[in-house]
Amino acid sequence: ALVSVAMVETIERRIKKGFDIEPKLIIIDEAHFGNFTKLIKHFENSYIIGVTATPVGKHFFKYYTKIVETITLSELIAQKFLCDYEGYQMQDDFSKVKTSKGEFDERDLFAHFDKPELYAGVVSKWKEKCTGQKTVVFCCNIEHAENTTQSFNLNGITAKCISSRTSKEDRAETLRLYKNGTFNVLVNCGILTTGWDEPSVTCIVVNRATMSLPLWLQMCGRGSRIYDGKTNFTVLDFGKNHDRHGMWSEDRIWKLEDPKKKKEGAPPTKECPKCGAMCAASTRKCKFCGHEFKIKDGDGPKEGILVQVQKPSADGKKISQLTLAELIDLQVKKIYKPSFIWRIVRANCWLKEYANKMNYTKGWVWHQEQEKDNKFTDFVVRLEKK
Repeated sequence: ALVSVAMVETIERRIKKGFDIEPKLIIIDEAHFGNFTKLIKHFENSYIIGVTATPVGKHFFKYYTKIVETITLSELIAQKFLCDYEGYQMQDDFSKVKTSKGEFDERDLFAHFDKPELYAGVVSKWKEKCTGQKTVVFCCNIEHAENTTQSFNLNGITAKCISSRTSKEDRAETLRLYKNGTFNVLVNCGILTTGWDEPSVTCIVVNRATMSLPLWLQMCGRGSRIYDGKTNFTVLDFGKNHDRHGMWSEDRIWKLEDPKKKKEGAPPTKECPKCGAMCAASTRKCKFCGHEFKIKDGDGPKEGILVQVQKPSADGKKISQLTLAELIDLQVKKIYKPSFIWRIVRANCWLKEYANKMNYTKGWVWHQEQEKDNKFTDFVVRLEKK
């Protein structure tokens, strides 16, 4: 055959058994997983195309030479191929949770979440924001998933749990019943993050914290599929992941660099003191209640409060009025060239703060400080024309 379609594990096993093949082209789906590197090393003379929505991983900069972004997330939403979302974030403190190899330690994270008030809080906030909606809940380990499921059921909400302990037959039956609407709350641990598609989902509960941007985006993405009568979906974030990774719907600058040396920045967020909605730090006016933010508005969200996140918008504002977060947003979305954004950043003396958010080096700051051209035309930003 001209084309072979296979699981990476199948190809590896057959190679060990003497399977002789020399493909000219290998196309890898979900290329952010590192288990494909053995094939890349084995077929040294093959061209490789890796396809993924989240090009972040230790292996990317080692094996790939270029990123081709054919369409952005915001464009997919604007063209109605994906749904936009409303994000709510529970304020919490994870500073004492240990980390290991770039991720929160599973046992320590479970100890943080394994509290009666937190199980009750998830159910309470779900009832408040998403009661009756078709929901997928992500937990940090199997025991956490089972306890969360029990909490829903004890409160009169039918919920079922699937994990690596669930048999193949039981998992298939649970997913079938969920698809048919027999119950609305499906709790899981590490099962439904990639490759599972149920467009009718309208609520995602991220009942865990993660330092992994791909995992965060994949979990939220389970609710983004279009469906009859579905205009958007809701994310209830109990792991303060919005602060760590930004909004799911934000466009990002993807680069083939060592993740240990560079991390993709995300615009910060703040709470609306009037309605409790979570907004981007650059927001001047809350779109939910109309509250206008002052330059220094409030002390930030209080722990234990569920607040809504909102993306920044520079539309209709003069360049001189833009915050740093709004300038970064314009650069990330490729509305304006980085060189133009840098000129404005220099004029506002924001070089160090900007470099810190974008993870630029001290050398970049030094070179920018040598530039003398800080002038720019103070026009009004009109995003709908871009």
